[in-house]
Amino acid sequence: MEIPGSEGKAFSEPDGMDSEIRTPATTPPMEPKRLHPLTMVQRIIVSLPALVFIMLPVLRSGDSTAWFNLIFGAMYLVFIVPWIALHYLRFRYWITSKELVIHSGVLTRRRRNIPLERIQNIEIEQAPLQRMLGTAKVIVYTAGSARAEGVLEYVSIGEARDIRTVVRNLQQQLEQEETASWSDESLSGAFMSDETLSDEPLSGESVGIQASGDLRPSKPAVLAGELLIALDTRRVFLAGAFRFSLVYLAVIFSFLQYIEPDPTLLFSWLMRGPLEPLEARIDASPVIAAVMGVFGAVMLGWLTGVLVTFNRYHRFKLELIGDKLHRSHGLLTLKEGTIPLSRVQSWILRTNPLMEAFGWVRLEVQTMGINIDQSGYQVAMPFGRMEEVAHILAAVGAPVMPENWSPVSRLTIRRFLARSHIVLLFIIGIVQIWWSGIWWLGVLSPVLLAWSFWRYHGMRVADDDFWVAMRKGVIRRQTWLVPIRKLQTAGWYANWFQRRLGLASIYVDTAGASSGRSAELPDIEKLTAQTIVTRVYDRFQSVL
Repeated sequence: MEIPGSEGKAFSEPDGMDSEIRTPATTPPMEPKRLHPLTMVQRIIVSLPALVFIMLPVLRSGDSTAWFNLIFGAMYLVFIVPWIALHYLRFRYWITSKELVIHSGVLTRRRRNIPLERIQNIEIEQAPLQRMLGTAKVIVYTAGSARAEGVLEYVSIGEARDIRTVVRNLQQQLEQEETASWSDESLSGAFMSDETLSDEPLSGESVGIQASGDLRPSKPAVLAGELLIALDTRRVFLAGAFRFSLVYLAVIFSFLQYIEPDPTLLFSWLMRGPLEPLEARIDASPVIAAVMGVFGAVMLGWLTGVLVTFNRYHRFKLELIGDKLHRSHGLLTLKEGTIPLSRVQSWILRTNPLMEAFGWVRLEVQTMGINIDQSGYQVAMPFGRMEEVAHILAAVGAPVMPENWSPVSRLTIRRFLARSHIVLLFIIGIVQIWWSGIWWLGVLSPVLLAWSFWRYHGMRVADDDFWVAMRKGVIRRQTWLVPIRKLQTAGWYANWFQRRLGLASIYVDTAGASSGRSAELPDIEKLTAQTIVTRVYDRFQSVL
């Protein structure tokens, strides 16, 4: 099958094989390649909103005297369009037996050499425009990188999948060459010899393709996947129903402030029809208006949560392919990516009181690589049951989760109440200078008391021969499952107040963990904390 824009490089898809195991056919050596020709068209389309914004005064009033905007519009045509064309012509990429090489830049030339053994994930993304044009963005992440190491924007969807397959094959071969002590004769054919480890672009023969008429890989790196979980439409909508975020409200109200709608006209439009008799009653009562406003904001936040979740996780599917978790999901923007099991550092369960009451949970994995958007955490199951979590852990060979959980010290209730009431009294004392009615905030004291008990009952710790587990949270409840063999550090500390009460905090750290979302639990009795840390360290030494 010929891939558009591949410039002479043909790819073969054997009959009966899934698109995930496509492999390049035997061809002459791959030359440095350009992106898909439609890349220029897409970049021009994406840049059009900026041109419309520049020309908006002219388009709205028809005033030809807005010469400043006309000049900027002309500069767009004179400079931006040729710049897009030059960027496309100067962009090159290719794969060698050791690295992915990307050449880019117009005035400043850049060469990015990404070692294959460092590549952690190759994500394929298709926004609505790319889906219409049959192209995709390829995003390359490496272990420990703070952002994407390489981006191919854009290639054909077939080319994107072939790039991922070639990299997987080569990574497997490199791993086998490092761990095996076979002779050079046993490595010929299916694996690369030392002579192939060069900086030359790869041919199809270099990725394990038989030289005979059979185009199937002699030892494919990607096998048929085992489906671990697939979310149907009902499950995705249900996941959104449990999701609420003020972030969506902030975005909506920021947009409304930008377009400056008339609140009176908007309210009249909302109250038309059967709700029209309520309009006068709401206008006459500020209390009813305030309650309706809060209710409307909550419903708006809930509805946007449903829509965002459905768009993000539509047709979510998690598969185990070889030693990697493969994810695909999305409604408007399709995304495909892999999570190498060797890079998984810990498993995190997230829930809230409402989800927990109905038995739902969210499963994430903390990986070795950290990127800015995800802080090193990736979703493995956005919405599911505990038995589905157990199935996923069993499928990847993870041990059964610990069952015996120990609470923290009850003194944590006293410490929380002391801290929260100090803050509350400070706020009341400052605001009271301008407004004496602030004393009504004293009704929060019983709420803080109840909160302290909920917080205490949610804080647990457990450890066995395979895991260190911690649980905490009231509204956002989180459970960390950290494999002992993945530990980087484990320890305890105690501040001045904790030392006075004989308490300490314990923590465990893994490679690439975010400092703001690490596994840490406060207010454990000091002797117990020291015992847990010592026990965990001894078990870690035994698995080395």
